[in-house]
Amino acid sequence: MPITYCLLPIAYCLLPITYYLLPITYYLLPITYYLLPITYYLLLACLLP
Repeated sequence: MPITYCLLPIAYCLLPITYYLLPITYYLLPITYYLLPITYYLLLACLLP
């Protein structure tokens, strides 16, 4: 299958990128979790007159 042969090097290039991005997203998850209600209340404050 020639399609898989073309995708293999791309997957090999993306593997380290995802490997480096995993801890970053892991650290950003709680931050976004805490920021979500804040942004939600800010949006409500801006939308409501």
